Amino acid sequence: MLDDRQRDAHGARDASRAHDGPREQRRRETRRAIADAALDLFERQGVSATTCEAIADAAGIAPRTFYRHAVTKENALFVDDDAMERLVARVRAVDQTAPTVIRAIEQAYLAQIDAFDADPPEGHARVLRVRRLVLADPGLLARALALEDEHVQELTTLVLRAGDPPHVDEIRARTVVTAIGTSVRLAYDEWARRAVRGEGTSTRSLYLQVRSGLIDYFSGSADGQAS
Repeated sequence: MLDDRQRDAHGARDASRAHDGPREQRRRETRRAIADAALDLFERQGVSATTCEAIADAAGIAPRTFYRHAVTKENALFVDDDAMERLVARVRAVDQTAPTVIRAIEQAYLAQIDAFDADPPEGHARVLRVRRLVLADPGLLARALALEDEHVQELTTLVLRAGDPPHVDEIRARTVVTAIGTSVRLAYDEWARRAVRGEGTSTRSLYLQVRSGLIDYFSGSADGQAS
């Protein structure tokens, strides 16, 4: 059963996609077919034995269509993930009453986490399948880390352009954005470890635990404070 916050987050995501035009819907369907085909082939025969052409064939598309959307086989596994695109759009759309752009970024991540927590079991099962592949293959791991760095840079640029908080410089903006993103990733990683053990838990609560730990450490209340 979903609580009100999860239901609202899930509904907002579905509503945003309901406004997509036919072209965007076809684009989304093509990218999902590519990602599904890559996932199945990587699991069955390994990444190294899988070609871009094989993924295109399994997805029912021409090779040139594959290259237009995915470019490489490593990227094919992530090509349908538009979560960060939607997160950035959410931050861009925030009005001037938001406390800071950095706060808006965290709120957007939390909305994303709530939507994930509200996903049905089959959605979570797919996440675990992708995670196993990424951890087992250096090429997929490198691509996942590169995507994460691209997202950090894009969000850092938003903070710098807004100049909010005042006098923020690039290193501070990048540090805070990276800290938020890394905390989110750690929360997902811990969720995955518990899910493998059959333990259900809220990703939001895990994120808040990670966040609290960082605040305690850097405020000097944790053991091992840097001098």
